[in-house]
Amino acid sequence: MRGLPSEAERKTLQQLKAQLTTGAVEMKVFTSAPLHGKTYIFHAPGNALAQRRAYVGSSNMTNAGLYNNLELNIDVTDNDATGKLATWFTDRWDDPFALPITEEIIELIEESWASEAQPTPYEVYLKVCHALSEDAREGMGYVLPPSIENLLLEYQTTAVRTLARRIVRRGGTMLGDVVGLGKTLTAIATALMLEAAEDYTTLVLCPKNLEHMWEEHLEKYGLVGARVIPYSMADKKLPELKRFHLVICDESHNLRNNTTKASEAIKDYVRRNGSKVLLLTATPYNLAFADVANQIGLYIEDDDDLGIQPTAAMAKDPTLIDKVDGKITTLAAFRRSEEPEDWKRLMSDHLVRRTRSFIKRTAKKETVTLADGKVVEREYLQFANGTRFHFPTRVPSPLWHEFADDDPALLMEDETTLDAVRDLTLPRYRLADYDDPKAPHSDSDTKILAAIRSGRGNVSGFVRIGLFKRLSSSGHSFILSLQRQRARNELFIYAIDNGLDVPLGSFSDHQFMVTDEDVEEDHGGYGSLESQYKELKRRLPASTKWLGTQVFKKTLRKDLERDNRIITDLLDSFGTWDPAKDSKIDALVDLLRGKHKGDKVLVFTEYADTAVYVAEALETAGIANVGLASGDSEDPSALARRFSPESNKLPGDEEDATPVDDPIDVLIATDVLSEGQNLQDSHVVVNYDLPWAIIRVIQRAGRVDRVGQKSDTVNIYLISHKKVEDAIQLRQRIRRRLGDNAAAFGSDERFFGDDKEVNLLDDLYKGVVPGEEQLEQDEGEADAVSEAWLVWSSVKEHKPELAGRVLKMQDMLHSTRDPYDHETKSGITTFASTTSGIDAFAASFDNGNGDPVERLLTPLEALHIFRAQESTPTAPLREDHFAREVKLVKEKLTTEIVTAGNLKGARKWAVERLGGTIFGADASAALAAMNDRPLTEYANIRLRQARRAKYTDQDLADLVKQLHDEERLVIGTTEKDEIKIVCSIGVTPR
Repeated sequence: MRGLPSEAERKTLQQLKAQLTTGAVEMKVFTSAPLHGKTYIFHAPGNALAQRRAYVGSSNMTNAGLYNNLELNIDVTDNDATGKLATWFTDRWDDPFALPITEEIIELIEESWASEAQPTPYEVYLKVCHALSEDAREGMGYVLPPSIENLLLEYQTTAVRTLARRIVRRGGTMLGDVVGLGKTLTAIATALMLEAAEDYTTLVLCPKNLEHMWEEHLEKYGLVGARVIPYSMADKKLPELKRFHLVICDESHNLRNNTTKASEAIKDYVRRNGSKVLLLTATPYNLAFADVANQIGLYIEDDDDLGIQPTAAMAKDPTLIDKVDGKITTLAAFRRSEEPEDWKRLMSDHLVRRTRSFIKRTAKKETVTLADGKVVEREYLQFANGTRFHFPTRVPSPLWHEFADDDPALLMEDETTLDAVRDLTLPRYRLADYDDPKAPHSDSDTKILAAIRSGRGNVSGFVRIGLFKRLSSSGHSFILSLQRQRARNELFIYAIDNGLDVPLGSFSDHQFMVTDEDVEEDHGGYGSLESQYKELKRRLPASTKWLGTQVFKKTLRKDLERDNRIITDLLDSFGTWDPAKDSKIDALVDLLRGKHKGDKVLVFTEYADTAVYVAEALETAGIANVGLASGDSEDPSALARRFSPESNKLPGDEEDATPVDDPIDVLIATDVLSEGQNLQDSHVVVNYDLPWAIIRVIQRAGRVDRVGQKSDTVNIYLISHKKVEDAIQLRQRIRRRLGDNAAAFGSDERFFGDDKEVNLLDDLYKGVVPGEEQLEQDEGEADAVSEAWLVWSSVKEHKPELAGRVLKMQDMLHSTRDPYDHETKSGITTFASTTSGIDAFAASFDNGNGDPVERLLTPLEALHIFRAQESTPTAPLREDHFAREVKLVKEKLTTEIVTAGNLKGARKWAVERLGGTIFGADASAALAAMNDRPLTEYANIRLRQARRAKYTDQDLADLVKQLHDEERLVIGTTEKDEIKIVCSIGVTPR
């Protein structure tokens, strides 16, 4: 590690600059021949006895050469000898090829870290942006076919180049753009680019309801030999499928459980064929971190060296290193972290994500005059054909309705009902609690009960939440849920009384994904209990697990009977549900007949039961062209095309005025429909029920507020009774009753009933939509590469001279600024890198007590700290800047960078395979090179092929020796990487 800055060295260089400027010191470079000799000649013209004195030897004119090293020098005092040395020096000083460099050295010092004038914070920020945007910049070398390039917006083109580079270099990546930004077209363009540049073939894996859509896209844009397979068929078709180079996993959050047959089949296929992976999801961070790990785990092995450590988790649990057997830089180690900081650092290398607010910042602006004469500035995106897209304004409005005194929905929200749901025991979801250790158990019974105990999450708590959810959705759905609970309880009691086995449900999928189904299926409820039981046994899939009832305590039957008494009392108090008396339906009908008559209207509800009920009620009321889309719909894409034909045309298709057969004007949909569907022919969204996670009101609006929306406004309606206080209080009352069951909340419900949600709900009722900053907090930010490229490309386009100046700046730059108003931390932040391209960021924050707090940063965190405007003033350099910077480099950053340079992937496999063997001894030079340097892309491909082909040790040794002899094994020389400081920023204390 060389060239670390210090205040002393800075002063020395400034002193040299002053001597050069005044002429006290001059410098030349001798170019006639290599000059290795060193002599120091001192002149004393006024001393007649010793006019000159000289030293000749090995000492360079450096601190080490003059003070530290063991050197050999001799002093020369003889006049004749010193005269000859002086003549020797003068001859070379006056040589025509001795070139003066005094001015150049002055300029170098002025432009270096030692300059008295610091570069501006903005210039340092641009240097960071240029470095971080490498994936986007280097991706410019890939060429898009014109047929697809003309259909992409600029932000999509940038994403395609970034994704392509990451897929080739890292084996996979994730595109996590928020809903409505065109992930499908971006993925298609990426596949086409890799097909042209790398001869890749493409396999698409997706949910069943998107299969047709993907087939249309692949055919339209000419991906040669591409194939589409739904997740439901993955375990059946992938084992025998030929090799595809690129596997696109759409709505990849469906693969968050790595124990499903589909996930296991996909992972096996990718490993077996060495395929690259592109994951598509709009919700990368809305899941448990383990679920994110399972997705990127499709192309990263658990023991692959990722180059970074879960430092936040390690700080909380010092034993973490022992728990993973020292493999602290692996995905297995990250799986043990629940710290967002760790996961954001990891995903900075694997996630490309743009938000709505980010896209707005990439947009161009124009001045328009409104109907009232007001002049405003509007953002727009421009397609290749010149068409402009303007972002619509979201307008939320409450849609009130009043309960009649005898309305059963009123009874459902009283204290008695809420307390009754709270008090349900729900024994069928806690069967392990009723295990009687004295009862005889078969091996199967024992295994099943053990599986229940180790199961994921609080299932009974989840079921209780489901009942509360359906209560707040509609009275009709709530009654159906209670009836199904009672019927299934009765069947369990029948099985217990007759010594029959009982089936176990699987609720993990219900618990951790968006579903519009009731937790209990409707199995009819007709006929005797005997015939119902036989029908249930016939209908359930062969994979259903059955448990003998002889293993249970007698309290199970008592608790089932108790729950049924509570449920029956509730149902008797509600009476028969009559849609004609439903004030919510009346409010919706009035809206469709009045203000939005003739408009395309999208009505959202959380549950399929509610959706069916609303669709039937609207048809009975005479509303024309009503459609229904839920998780049970065979072809949601066909329904979307009937409802929104214009927005479902493929990009590049010509306009077609032919009317749609069997059109849909009012589409009743559940949130399950949202995956991958274009619905922006509509600009009216009605929330028939308040979703459990209120932020989903905004996400639902995103189904129509997408690129391509032609309306200036998107209307968002919330159907609610009486006052906003009633809706808020109902949610808070439910939350209080959940108590310990809060652990069963899915990630979408983690803010249910808290102050943040209350404020959001209150704003929506008042007609206020969350600002872009608040939305970005919930959506997550754009990725660091996209943010950095947005800044750098803008400067390069609009201020090329500034961009050129930044590119010419030396490394080890530093600047200082005062803290921004929103900043609570000050200190030093440093960006370090190596010649092989390993980057790392760390900060030394002021702590108030004299001891700085040091920690590694994610690229996005660092970007926020380095962020500056052209007008940001430069503050005086902090006195402790260099000392704290050097400490960061020697400790935090060195650890990070050395770790990042460790063995990983095919390189790790080859070194570990041959290390310590006789074959490895024959290839010792090649192994030493691989230990020190990263593989070339060519070598990486060859070693992956060798791994798949199961090379013998001898064959593998021959291969690495051959690659090393051909200088195609590793990047650069076998010298170790030198860590260098790229730049740093100081923030002054408040």
